[in-house]
Amino acid sequence: MLTSLLASFRPLFTWVKKPPIHVWVILGVSVAIPLYFTFTTGLVWEDFLITYRYSENLAHGRGLVYMPGEHVHGFTSPLNVLLPALFAWLSGARDFALPLWLFRLVSLAGLTVAFVSVTSVLTREYAGARAASLAGSLFPLIAVLEIKTTAFAMSGQEAGLVLAFLAPAFALVWLGWAEHALLGGLLWAGLMYSRPDACVYIALLGLTAFCFETTSRRQLVAALLRSGVICAVLYLPWFLFTWAYYGSPIPHTIVAKYGVESYESARVTFGLFAPLADGIKKAPAVLCWALAPIYDWLDGGPGTWPRWTHDCELALELVAVLYWLIPTRDRFGRMASLFTFLIFAYLVYANVVAQHAPWYFPPLAFMSLLTLVAIIAALTRRLTNVAAAHGFALLALAGVGCLMGFIFFASLRPLRFKQDVIEWDHRRLIGLWLKDHVGPGETVYLEPLGYIGYFSERKMLDWPGLVSPEVVAARRKLPTQSGYTWREVADALKPSWIVARPDESQLMKQSEFLSKNYDLVKVFDVQDKIRAAGVIPGIRMVFAESAFGVYHRIKEVKP
Repeated sequence: MLTSLLASFRPLFTWVKKPPIHVWVILGVSVAIPLYFTFTTGLVWEDFLITYRYSENLAHGRGLVYMPGEHVHGFTSPLNVLLPALFAWLSGARDFALPLWLFRLVSLAGLTVAFVSVTSVLTREYAGARAASLAGSLFPLIAVLEIKTTAFAMSGQEAGLVLAFLAPAFALVWLGWAEHALLGGLLWAGLMYSRPDACVYIALLGLTAFCFETTSRRQLVAALLRSGVICAVLYLPWFLFTWAYYGSPIPHTIVAKYGVESYESARVTFGLFAPLADGIKKAPAVLCWALAPIYDWLDGGPGTWPRWTHDCELALELVAVLYWLIPTRDRFGRMASLFTFLIFAYLVYANVVAQHAPWYFPPLAFMSLLTLVAIIAALTRRLTNVAAAHGFALLALAGVGCLMGFIFFASLRPLRFKQDVIEWDHRRLIGLWLKDHVGPGETVYLEPLGYIGYFSERKMLDWPGLVSPEVVAARRKLPTQSGYTWREVADALKPSWIVARPDESQLMKQSEFLSKNYDLVKVFDVQDKIRAAGVIPGIRMVFAESAFGVYHRIKEVKP
C-alpha cells in the first residue's frame, strides 16, 4: 500500500524534483504573494468568525456549538472548524489571531500543493517544446493572482484546503485513475472533509475521467468504485458523528441557504424547465464571476469595476468552458476544459436555488486558468519557429496575467478598507455594544452574523438561518418561502433586538408590527469614512455595510 501511494505521489511533484532556478523563483513568488496579500489587507473574512465561534467553544470544552447547549450544524467545512480548534487548544489562545495565522499557513501549504501537482503534469504534457513547457511553468503565478483564490485561502475560508485535494485529484485523472485509485480515494476523502458539496466535484472528476479515458473504461469504473469505497470509509466517522450530534449529517448552512433565490419569474413562462431557463439567464454572470473580483455585481456606477474587465472575464471564460468541444489532440487542455465546464454548470444550478457567494468560485477560477494556460502551451507547441513560440507564449500569458494582476492589486485597497473600517471599526463595535446591552434570554435578529455575532456573544437569529433553526422554520411557514424574506421572518419571530441596514429599516416601516413595536436606539454609521476614501474600483462592496440601526422591542410580545 505504501509503495502504491509513493508511486502515485511521485508524478505530482516532478516539477520541483531537481528543478532549474526559474522554478524556485516562480514557486517562491507564488508563496510570497499570498503572504503579501495578508500583510497588506489583514483580511479576516466574516464567515471565518462564524466558524471560529464553533472552534473556540470546542477548544474550551463547551462542545462543537455556536451557542452552548444548542446543537446546530452551522459551519460548512469540517477541516475549517477542527484545525482552528486544534490550534486554539494547543496554543491556549485567548482570541482568534494566532489560530487564524496557523490556519493561514496550512492553507498556504495547500495552495502550494495545488500549484505543484498540476504544474508537474502540465509541464510533463508539453515537455516536447521548451516554450510550451516554460508557459506551463508560469501557471502558479497566474493562478495566485486570481484574487478570490488567494483571498479565500488566506482570510479563514477553506479555498486552500479544497484546492489542495482537488488539483492533485485532477492531475490523477490525466495520469490515469486506474493506476492511482488509492491516492484518489484519499484525496476524495480530503475533499469531503473540506466542503460538504465535494461529492459533486468527485462526481464531476469521475465523469471527466470517463470521457477522456484512453484505455479500458471498465477498469476505470472499477478504480473509481474502489476510490469511492476508500473515501466513504474515511468520511464515515464524521458522517455518523454529525448525524448523532446534530440530528442530521447535512450542514444546517445548506438547509438555510436553499431557497433564498427565487426563479418565480421563469415559472410564469415555463413549468418543468423553469430552473433551466433561469440558469441560462444567469449563466453570463456566472461566467464573469469565475475570474471577477470579490463581490463584483457586474454593473456600473461609483465604486464598480471598469466594463472592460467584464468583457475580458467573459471572453476568457467562454474559451475555458468551450475548448473541450474542439476536436484537437490536446488531451490535457480539453480535459481541463470539460472539468471547468462541469463546475460552471454546477455553479449555475447553485445560483438558481441559493444566493451566490464569491468563495464558491476558486475551484472554477483555478481550473479556468489552468485550461487557458494549457491552451497557450498547446498553441505554442504547434509553432516551429523558436522565437515566435516564445514570443506568443509570453504575450498570451502576459495578457491573462495583466488582467489577473490588475484585479488583484486594485482589490488590495478596498479590501484593506473593508477590514479596517467596516469589520474592525464598525461591525465589531456593534457586536461589543450588543454585548453590553442585550440581556439574558434576549435575541438579536440580523443578516451579517460573523463579526456582530462573534463579538456580542449573544443569541443570534440570523437570516437566512445559518445558526438559527428558528429562522428556517419561520421561512418554511411563509406563503412565499423563496427570495428575500427578511421582513416576513422578523414579523414572525418578533425578536428582542433587530440590527438593520438602511434598506432593511425601510422594510420594517412596511410592517405594521415592526414599525409600531420597535424603537431605534442606536445608529452606527461610517459613510463619512467611505466618502473620504474616494471612489475607487471595488469600494462598492462596502456601501451596503456603511450604516446599521439597532432597534429594541418596546414591550414583551409572544412570537
